[in-house]
Order: sequence, then structure tokens, then C-alpha cells
Amino acid sequence: MTKKRIINIRITCVAFLGLMLGILFCSAYLKNQLNTFAVVISLISLFLLVSGILVYARLTKEYNEKCEFRKDVSKVLSLSSWTFLISFIVGIVVIISPYLKIFAIKKFTAPVSVYGTVCDYVQESDTYTKFIINNCEIISEDETYKTDFKICVYTTKSSSVSLGSNIEFEGELKTYSLFKGAEANKIYQNIAYQVFVNFSDIVVTFKEPTLKDQIKNTTKDILNENLNQDNANIFYAILFGEKQGLSDDTKDMFSYAGISHILAVSGLHIGVLVSAIYFVLKKLKVNKYVRLGLLASILLFYSYLCSFTPSVCRASIMATLLCLCDILHIEYDSLSSLSIAGIIILLCNPISLFSISFQLSFLSIFAIIAIAPSITSMLRKIKLPNFLASSLAISIATNIAILPVCQNVFAKVSLLGVIANIFVLPIFSVTYILLFEIIVCSLILRFLGFLLVIPNLFLQLIKTIANYISSLGFGVFKVFFISYWSLTLIVLASITLHFLMTRKLIKSGICLALVAMIFSIFLSSSIPTQYNGFNFVFCSKYNSNSCYYIENDEVYLIGSNLKSSIILNELKNLKIREIDYIVAYDFQLNDIQNFKEICQDNYVKSIYLPNVFEYNEIKDEFENVQFFENDLKLGKMEFRTITYANQIIAVTMEREHLGKVLIPELKPTKSEAKYLMDYYNDADILYLNSQNTNIDIAKMNATQIVYNGGIISQDSEETNYDIYIYSYNC
Repeated sequence: MTKKRIINIRITCVAFLGLMLGILFCSAYLKNQLNTFAVVISLISLFLLVSGILVYARLTKEYNEKCEFRKDVSKVLSLSSWTFLISFIVGIVVIISPYLKIFAIKKFTAPVSVYGTVCDYVQESDTYTKFIINNCEIISEDETYKTDFKICVYTTKSSSVSLGSNIEFEGELKTYSLFKGAEANKIYQNIAYQVFVNFSDIVVTFKEPTLKDQIKNTTKDILNENLNQDNANIFYAILFGEKQGLSDDTKDMFSYAGISHILAVSGLHIGVLVSAIYFVLKKLKVNKYVRLGLLASILLFYSYLCSFTPSVCRASIMATLLCLCDILHIEYDSLSSLSIAGIIILLCNPISLFSISFQLSFLSIFAIIAIAPSITSMLRKIKLPNFLASSLAISIATNIAILPVCQNVFAKVSLLGVIANIFVLPIFSVTYILLFEIIVCSLILRFLGFLLVIPNLFLQLIKTIANYISSLGFGVFKVFFISYWSLTLIVLASITLHFLMTRKLIKSGICLALVAMIFSIFLSSSIPTQYNGFNFVFCSKYNSNSCYYIENDEVYLIGSNLKSSIILNELKNLKIREIDYIVAYDFQLNDIQNFKEICQDNYVKSIYLPNVFEYNEIKDEFENVQFFENDLKLGKMEFRTITYANQIIAVTMEREHLGKVLIPELKPTKSEAKYLMDYYNDADILYLNSQNTNIDIAKMNATQIVYNGGIISQDSEETNYDIYIYSYNC
């Protein structure tokens, strides 16, 4: 009598799953997302599940021993259960220390002196420079604090900062919050603070850079000497995964074409690199053990240059395991290899589980393992060539797996990559190998940099394809947040499809049920929020103010220095599909292309602008522009501008049952602030961009003060929110 297994269990996969669940469980508890009752219920359920499997394994032991192909099932089930439990406990233990470190981050209420070293990247734009510093010392009130966390520095435009520079400055450090989505991502990247400081107040001391900084700085110089700035920045991103130097237009083009993954070092890059190195070493007939040692050393050094990002580490570990299996003539199992890589990374840095790089990298490979083969078989049945069927299947599979993560991270999702990758990936493979070889040679012989013209030709071809696909006008969708249960269901459907060894009818039924559930989650997540009555939503970012007034399903955006990317993310948070009207009252509205994107992306019906300033470019660009003197009627709300010295310094909004809302400009001067405090101190709600203004709150009669995404009530303690909503149901 013989019986086949229902599923082929990988012990390493079970260990990886247990480790991840332990980290997630402990993280949710430490962040107060699980109360004591939920913790107890969860642990009891887990204990009962594992106990049930162990009991089943014990009761069926004799039966399984009589079955030729099932004689080890009981042992495998028992071992898997104990492995899962131990891994779960290890996950809980290893994540505690990083969270204790995060909770111990010190907050500073007064200006401090900071010393640090520029690391990771330097991003320069037309108006500012942004860089990260580590090895920081913070001096506050004659006490010195050393921190392992990094600081994000925003400063005025400068080209005097490079990797490895020592800097010194004084400023007010803002602490990122673990309980705010976007800020939590910063902490997971080991960045705890941000600061805004004029470059004239920064002292830069150049020192001998580390080997990594020397290589990266020299590489950047070689690229800039031989290529235009845009292509040099693209190649730098391809080599090291650092996209900070890319223009917004370039990033949007690659993103909308669905090929932005080539700008982040991942399995694609490592796979191409390993194939080339392995081919050369085999041709040179290098000893197989020396070959493995050389390959592992090269990948380790390359991972060091890329700051050991999860995607690079995952690809390097899997590539090394593949070569090891080839040398030892052991059958290579992709799922086990993926699990081993995940276990190593999480044990070294458990917090990386929450990084987008980790999630996208592991989901993509899992999709290639579990989903792509079934799609390939389907495509071959309709007579597609093998190469095309395989390429298209991988592209479809990875897009399916990463869609929930992309939907929660990005404000727009592109499905055009399914097509674009078929054409781009073969070209990119050649481009990357040529680029890598030429850069290595140029680091030794600088004059060989002129050879970069060869991969540059291929890059131009990739950009042409990306530009054409991104300009098609379809396939890019605005999205809202979606439950991560959809991701769980996708993984379950993938396991059922590829690993469940039972009748096709049963597999099809389970898959159809899971797909129906996934579709229902996506459908429900795409429904915009229905705001009842009228609502004021105050949003605040650095150097930008925005307020959303919603009445009778019509959305009015009222703001200054509006940014397209910020608006997209705010609408996603609020689950608003489009904006009906925009009132842009500031005189800094000089980025017409940015403003045009806001209007086009949100199907804006009308634009309202005060006629105190000249907006000829906007008037020429848009047909639906309406100018007003000082007052404007928006539904049942009265909008007024406040001018001082012929400049708009504030606006007021007034509505029945609400009172008067006063919104000053980003940071009024002392004379402007005094004018507002003297003549407009009767506002019921005061909306400030930050606490660092010249307005004395004590001299204002406002009952509510909204600032920097938070609210202060004069008779209560300060609270902080990403967005504050004032809602009145009428």
C-alpha cells in the first residue's frame, strides 16, 4: 500500500514562517496593537494548533510507517511543529532589543549641537540638499549623548557635502514617531531624527573617507565626467541602489513604466552578475572551491558597498547557496534557499522585516517559485513561445505578489510593467554587465571611463521604451490602503497552486475561493470615503500647507506651496479619489509643471487664485482659472485673504457652526505675526505649520490650535496626529 504526501514540507520554510510570525506578534504587542486579551487568545490558538498537529503525527505514526512514501510524515510533522514553536519564540526574543532601543530614543525640546559623518547618500535638488549622518554625538545642556541612530538633515542648496564628510551644526531635532506610518518607516531604516538648518550654519570637515566612500565617490565622479547628469545618476542607482540623485521626472517615468526595480540593486542585478562571474571562472578552470570562495567574497564586498540592504543580502545568500549545491552536486531547492536567506537576515537584523526592500524582494522570489510555473503552463497551452511565456509569467506573477505592498506604500500603482519588462530585462542584463565591467576597470585605470558610452547607448534605448510606455495614459492607477490580509490570502493561494499535491478539482476549488476573497478585499479597499456633512481636514508638511474642505461630496483643496507627491499621499490617507476645486493663495506658486500635475491627476474642475499677484503662466496654461479680489464663496464657506505690505500673509475660512479658521503663511515675520495677533486674534481655530512660528499663542483667543499635523487644546495636553479632521454633521 502506497500513499503520496499531500504537501512537501520544508523545515527551513517552517522555521522562517515561525520567525516572521514571532517578530510580527511581539511587534504588534509592543506597539499596543494587541491588548492582553488578544495576546492570550492568540497564544492559546497557536498552542492548540501545534498540539493538534503533534497529536495527529503521533496517532498516525504506525500507519505512515506502513506506507512506502509516507514513512517519514509523522517525523516531519513533529519536527516541523517543534521548529515552528522554537522559531516563534526566537522571533519574539530577537525583536525585543531593537524595540527597547527605539523606545529609548531621547527627545530634545531645545536646540542642540550635533556632530556626525555623512553616510548613505547625498540628495541635491534645485532648492535644497538632503543627507544622512551617522556616528552622531548630540550635546544638550552640556551633556553629550551618543546614538546609533542616524539623523536626516535638510539644508539649503549646497554641493560641499560628500560621503564621509564630518559635519557640525546647531539645530532643533525632530524625533520620528514609531506610531506614524511614514515616520515609522524612517525608524525602521535606523533614522530617528530630522533637522532643518541653513548650510551657512554647518561646519564641514573633510576627512579621509572609508574604502566604501572612496569607491562610491570615485564612481560618481567617473560617471559625471563621461555622461550627462541624468544618465550618470541612473547608472549610480543601478550600481548601488541609491536613487536620491534622480529627478522626479526620471523616477516617475521608470515607475509608471513598471521598471523602477532596475534602479534598486536586487536579485536581478545579483543574478546577472553571478552568471557572468561564474561563467568566466569556469572558463578559466578555476578550482571549484576557490571559485565558490571568490564568488562569495565578491558578493560580500558588493553587499558592503550597497550597505547590506535586505534585497542584496537575500540575492547574495541565495546565489552562494546555488553555487554550493552545484559544487557538491546537491539538488537545489529555491524555497529552502529563500527561507535560509530570510532566517539569516532576520536573525542579524529583525527590524528589516518591516522594510519595503525586504518585503518586495522576498515576495517577488516567492512569486517566481510558486506562481510563475502555473502561469507559464497556461501560456504555453495557448502556443506562446517558451521564452515569451516564461518572461511574461514571471512578470505577471511578481506583479500579483507585490501588489498589496505597492498599494500600501505608493500612491499610484502601474500594471504596465508586465509588458515593459519583456523588452527591458534582456537589454538591461547586457547594460548592467557592461556597466559593471567598465566601472571596475575605470576605478583602476581612470581614463577608461570613456567606454561608458557603450552601456549609455543601451540605457538610452531603455529610457525610450520607458518613456513611450509611461506616456500611454493607461495602466497607472491611484490607490488607497488595503488590508494585509490580501497578502496572506495571495500566499495561501500560491502554496495551494504549486505545493498542494492533491486532486486538481480540490486545488481549483480552494484557489477560486481564495481568489474571490482577494478580489473582494481589493474591491472594498477601492471605495472612497463618504464624508457626511462638512469636514475640514488639516494636513501639514515641511514648507507646505494644505486644508481639505469637503461639502456635499465636493472636495476643495486650499493651500500654499502645494506639492504633487504630497497631495497624492494625503488623498490616499483620506481615501479621496479626486479634487473638484483648488484655491492656491500663496505667491510661491512658481512650479507650473508641478501644479499642472496636481490638476491633471485629480481632474480639477476650477482653479481659484487671488488677483493680487501675477499668475500669467497659470492663466495661459489652464482654461478653468478664476481670479478673485479678497473674498470667495466656496459652497457654504466664506474664504478671505489677509494682506500685509501688499503680500498675502494669511487666509481665513468661516462657516456656520464652525466659526473662523485662521491659516497664516508658513512662517510669518515678526511684523506680520504682530499684525495678525493685533487684528485677527478672534479666530476660533488657528492652523500653524509648526510650533516654530513668531505667533504668540497666548495672545490668540483660539479654542483649538492645529499645528504640524497635530492639535492643541488650551485646556488639555498636546496630542499628535498625522492628519487632524474637524467634522460637523449637518
